[in-house]
Amino acid sequence: MSARIAPGGQIAVVAPCGAFDPARLAQGLTVARAHGLDVVELPDLLRPHRYLASPDEQRAAQLMEALSSDRWAAVWIVRGGYGLTRILDRIDPAKVRPKPIIGFSDVTALFAALHPHGKGPLVHGPMPHSLPSTDEASTEALFALLAGEPPAPMSGETWAPGEASGPLVGGNLCLLAALCGTPWQLDVAGTVLVLEEVGEPPYRIDRLLQQLVSAGGLRGVAAVAVGEMTNPAPEGADWTLRDVVMDHLGPLGVPVVAGLPIGHGARNRPFVWGTRAHVGDGELRFSPVVG
Repeated sequence: MSARIAPGGQIAVVAPCGAFDPARLAQGLTVARAHGLDVVELPDLLRPHRYLASPDEQRAAQLMEALSSDRWAAVWIVRGGYGLTRILDRIDPAKVRPKPIIGFSDVTALFAALHPHGKGPLVHGPMPHSLPSTDEASTEALFALLAGEPPAPMSGETWAPGEASGPLVGGNLCLLAALCGTPWQLDVAGTVLVLEEVGEPPYRIDRLLQQLVSAGGLRGVAAVAVGEMTNPAPEGADWTLRDVVMDHLGPLGVPVVAGLPIGHGARNRPFVWGTRAHVGDGELRFSPVVG
């Protein structure tokens, strides 16, 4: 499924997650406009409620307006943080129009809710709030993807050997774990699953992965593609974060490639959920996008 945005198409910028820095958002939108995108902020996006961009009612209503209206050629989430799991039950997939939806982090929850209904394209990639700190390669890759160009392979390292293919899904580990036991728990059978995380120490990575395993959240996965995971093992430890992760992924008996440029750091290469992907030889490769 192509994530191409038709030239001249307007992109709705919405904030269904955490509170944001208006100056940082303005910087990101300036970058987008410099690349020829017509980005339009929905009105009154920032009415901070605790740690959220606005109260639940407003965030849900604005997100549904953007997703369901034919006025918008695409929807771009301002930033992640927290908030989407509070309003997933107010999102009606039947009313979501076909269009690219762009985001990552907390947006993993929205993608997991929409993917089973064939909505999207769902573009896991930089958001306006993160663009000012995103590296040039990832920024250019995002705008190329939105112009209809196919994604380039991503290089990493092999943590478990083998080769496998399947539709690519996934994103933030914490959100995938948080969806376990809910109507939006992601079915990963036959897929290549992306996992990335930020700010969680190794014992919490351990706990999140154990939650996925215990809830059947890794059952039937074809391969795992690990992006950036910050907070390595303490200095002097006789174990590594890789050891922690592979405690859970190793017994799956599937190929694992890690160290991919996907995550909350400067490197955040975009990908489209459902794109046919192949793991092998320390790489994540993509089949040609059709449509």
